[in-house]
This record gives sequence, structure tokens and C-alpha cells, in this order.
Amino acid sequence: MDLDQLISRATGLTTGAGAALLGRLQSVRLPGVGTASAKDDPATAARRWRAVTVLAAPDRLADLPSPLAALGDRVETRVRPAPGDKGTELAARFRGPATDDDLGRLRQALRETKQLVEVGEVLRMDPRPHGERADTPGGRLLDGAVAASRKEGLL
Repeated sequence: MDLDQLISRATGLTTGAGAALLGRLQSVRLPGVGTASAKDDPATAARRWRAVTVLAAPDRLADLPSPLAALGDRVETRVRPAPGDKGTELAARFRGPATDDDLGRLRQALRETKQLVEVGEVLRMDPRPHGERADTPGGRLLDGAVAASRKEGLL
């Protein structure tokens, strides 16, 4: 085996080992270190508080806006002054079991509530002012990502 083949083989083995290690590290969870609730079991994830900071006085949130009110008695909410006198912290969590779709609706409701209180309306990007996106595989993929981002966060 000549030197070029040896270097090529070593590079391939190193790349494969690095990819395998990275794949394992991505699923490692350190307690208390910025991890998403998606890795928790469903019962724990449902009981976790989700919160947004709203630039408004706490009394403006005495009556819950419609996005959170639509979830009804399934969720409990908490309203308190945000740290550092930076508005109001609005938090919500499910009282009982919840699916991944339920958790997505809760995150979406919190973001929409924040927008309603701060701006007066829920901001939308659809329909796009510049027209429709081309019906290509990339366009469909982007449309799907935008639709999913409403529940999972911003792109």
C-alpha cells in the first residue's frame, strides 16, 4: 500500500469515527444544561413550565388573551413580574398528560399571546407580499418548515 492510499484510508476511518462520536454526543443530556423538553419523557415534558416575557404590566394579563384561553382548563398559568423589571413573565403548563402536538400548541399560544399584548395583533408572514413560492421540492420543503416553526419556534 502506497502513502496516498494509506492517508486516504486513515482519513476515511477518522471521518467515520468523528461522525459516529458526534451522533452520540448530540443525544447526551447533561442535567440543567440548556436542553429541550423534547428529550424528556412525555409526562415530565407536559409538567414543565413554558414562559415568555411580555413587555406589559401584569394587570394587562389578568384576563388571558384568546390564544391561551382557547386551551381552557387543560393548562394552568402563572403571571408575575419579570426579573429586572423587564415586563411580565407569563408561564403556562399542562395540568395532565399532553402530546407533542399539545406542547407545540402551548408554545404557539404563548408566542401569539405575547404578540397580541405587545403589538395588538398576531404577526403573519402568509400570504407573502411578494407572491407565491415556486412549487419546487425546495419550495415545498421551506413551506413545511415555516408551517412547523409556528409550533417549534422561529426559523
